Amino acid sequence: MKKYLNYIVFLVLVLGVVGLAVSHSRRIHGLVEGMNSGDKQAQANAATELIKAEQFMDAITGETVEARLKATESLEALGTPAAVKQVLPLLKDQDKKVRERAVNTLIAIGLKTPDHVKEMLPGLKDGDNNVKKGCILVFSKVGPQSNAIPSLVEYLKKEGDSRASVGTVLGSRLFAKESQTSLPLLKPYLEEKDEGVRVATVEAMGKIGDKAVISILNEKMHKDTAQVRRVCIGAIALIADVSGELMLTEAINNTDDDDEARSQSAVGLGKIATPTAIDTLLKALNDSDLKLRSVASASIARAGRPKADAPPVGMVLQKCIATLNTGNEITKVGVAQALQGIAAPEANTALISIASNKTLSENLRTVAILALGFPKNAGAVGALVSLLGESDTEIIGSTAQTALATIGESAAPTLIATFQKGDEATAYRSALALARIGVVVLPTLQQAAQSQNTNSQRWAAVALGEMGIAEAHPILKQLKTSSNPDVAHIAREQLYRNGQLD
Repeated sequence: MKKYLNYIVFLVLVLGVVGLAVSHSRRIHGLVEGMNSGDKQAQANAATELIKAEQFMDAITGETVEARLKATESLEALGTPAAVKQVLPLLKDQDKKVRERAVNTLIAIGLKTPDHVKEMLPGLKDGDNNVKKGCILVFSKVGPQSNAIPSLVEYLKKEGDSRASVGTVLGSRLFAKESQTSLPLLKPYLEEKDEGVRVATVEAMGKIGDKAVISILNEKMHKDTAQVRRVCIGAIALIADVSGELMLTEAINNTDDDDEARSQSAVGLGKIATPTAIDTLLKALNDSDLKLRSVASASIARAGRPKADAPPVGMVLQKCIATLNTGNEITKVGVAQALQGIAAPEANTALISIASNKTLSENLRTVAILALGFPKNAGAVGALVSLLGESDTEIIGSTAQTALATIGESAAPTLIATFQKGDEATAYRSALALARIGVVVLPTLQQAAQSQNTNSQRWAAVALGEMGIAEAHPILKQLKTSSNPDVAHIAREQLYRNGQLD
């Protein structure tokens, strides 16, 4: 009898545990349903209960995207620091919509109190890139509320994994406006024993972008370690104020600095863009370091045309043209590469002189040709067309073809003219250039196809076929019926290539 009694007691206990589990499960399910409601208060209450029970993430794991979106909405309705803590894991949700909603939720909640800031900070060191980027975005959008700047600066020192993120936040638009608050808090960290703290501090100062720190960074770059010196140079380059030009000039000319520091100096000098800064960059085009030469060339291009829709800067352009006429070959290559970015017809004469000179190296001539190839540069068309048939080297003709295609529609009449009077190589490359220009030259090609000149018809067929577009097919079909067997053959061949002929 005692034996059966023990079984009964055990069974009652099991049933009790199961009952509790079922009851708990139903309650959790009911709270999830509460978050799915449209009632803000009900959503907030349900989220609160789940957070108190430490069941929030467990409750929504495995739920539908819509349910997770509603859960995020519920946390926004709650808006407490505890809600912020629960939102952070949702920044790494597998669904992009949930991640975006989580970011928007954090922005909506804001940094209302120091506790809200405290709960946001761990996201800046999270190993998941979506969490880190999301938190940076939230801080940047919300701005320095609730004493956030001192908390961020303290976190930079305390948490090594957060340092780059903290610097990015402090350098964001709204935070950078408060540099009078952040810089005095950062300055003591320049003397920390931990090199990582000093490096992070300098990087943050550079991102904040206040020129007031340039003198401080100048002193630091001459007294601290090589690593701190490198980031000081990068910070001064990032601030890019004329007061830092001498420091960047020193760095770019110092072969003891690594190529990264020297390259960052070149970028900074390109932003400063004074006449002396451009002279320094032009000198760097002859440096033995390939990376520096490349960055210097790009920096000159940026200085020469800071905005794509603005005219080129005359001073930079004049210095580039003068260097093309007097510099050595390595320097001329760098200048021609810079002029590819500046895209100024004022440089045509100097570039054409180089492109047409067969005594110069193929490399120099090629970069000069590419520098002539920018949209609507009609003044370079004639010279480039004359290079299409150059037989000494294949690369010159094919590069000229590329440049003409980039110039676009304004090159079309001259290219069409080569069909009648050009040699085979010139006419063929003209046809390929026209094909690359595309549908805008279709009317011009149609006129050539309808002319009485069989050479024009033949090369028009080649160009039309190379276009590979449906609009060209009717013209090719007309050419297929030509009485000239060569023209008819090429038209049929191009139609076949385009899947228009069995």
